Amino acid sequence: MFCNILKRSFQANVKNVQTFSVLRWSSSNGPQGDIKDALDIEANLFGNSDLKHEPVNTRDALRKNRTKSLGARKNKEPTVSVPLVSRKISAVPAPRASSSPAPLIKDSELNLEFVRLTLHDPLTSTLLTTVRSRKRRDKNRQIIIEGRRLIREALQCGLKMEALIFSQKDQLAQIKEEVGRSQLKRGSKIYKVPQHDLKTWSSLVTPPGLMAIFDRPSEKGVEQNLAEQQQLGTRPLPITVVCDNIREPNNLGSIIRTCAALPCRQVVVTHGCCDPWESKALRGGCGGQFRLPILDDVTWEELSSSIPPEAADNCNVFIAENNPEKRANHQAIDYAEISEIGAHNLVIIGGESHGVSEEAYSFMNSVGGGQGKCVYIPLAAGVDSLNVASALTLLLFELRRKLTQQTVSSI
Repeated sequence: MFCNILKRSFQANVKNVQTFSVLRWSSSNGPQGDIKDALDIEANLFGNSDLKHEPVNTRDALRKNRTKSLGARKNKEPTVSVPLVSRKISAVPAPRASSSPAPLIKDSELNLEFVRLTLHDPLTSTLLTTVRSRKRRDKNRQIIIEGRRLIREALQCGLKMEALIFSQKDQLAQIKEEVGRSQLKRGSKIYKVPQHDLKTWSSLVTPPGLMAIFDRPSEKGVEQNLAEQQQLGTRPLPITVVCDNIREPNNLGSIIRTCAALPCRQVVVTHGCCDPWESKALRGGCGGQFRLPILDDVTWEELSSSIPPEAADNCNVFIAENNPEKRANHQAIDYAEISEIGAHNLVIIGGESHGVSEEAYSFMNSVGGGQGKCVYIPLAAGVDSLNVASALTLLLFELRRKLTQQTVSSI
């Protein structure tokens, strides 16, 4: 059927050409020009008759047209890629720091002045950085203390409180007198923050609601505390406790607490031990760090300089050892059999896991003579060792008993 339609169209075109040729022949161009035009038209008609008509797929046609239009647009102007942003997600503006400082609140009930901080206050991030960054605290020689009991201990020992942060007013009310004196005398700052913010700052599972930034005890302040103890009849014993390989902050804090209870002359924390000013060690010490000198991060080469110069020629070294093999190699004696007490005495205690290091034995051997002893505490069968703080407590109180007897006999 399609061929019949094409044939009829061709016959009609030929008839039109003949008619057109006759009309053109009668024009002014003459018979030769008209015949040439007619032949050109016929040639075009016969050339187009060779084209094949095929069905067209609509999807393919649209795709080709889209490709052509994109190509033409690409040639005309460069395309700029723009990131797609979902319409469902709205951009949240960054919090702006308050231009004006937080107001100062004068609490007549507590008789204190404090500033209520918000989350977006610039001072909040400054305090948070100070609390969390150990590097910054070490640089500024500061410590973080939590809980009203330990804060009161620090204030009673004369430590300078830089700032106090609280979330619960009832906790602050219990130490308001000590805090008030510090605010008047030293200009300590007090800040109130929400409880959920203080939880993110605290290292405790259940924050007590009070946190303070203190300066570390100075040598002058510690010497003043020792002088006050002497006036009350308590003289420091000529004992230096040397901590070796103590890796647990709670154990180190308990050791310092025992040394402050005697009291000892000083505590030396050798290189490789945990930080005595860390939060857990401070809680374990219960204020012991504020009451006696502590030498931190001391190497074994520097240890001899910690001995008082007047007692350098008569200083005994005692190593507490719980390892049976090491005790046999160094001829250890029962701690109750200690008979010779020096003008000054060094007690070296090691960690439960690592024990006393070889550097400690090298230091004891350098003393020479009978001034170095390895001692142990006899235990029941099946019990390997005591807790390091418990063992040190037994040893120190036995030394104090011997020192007391020696003093009485000399009189």
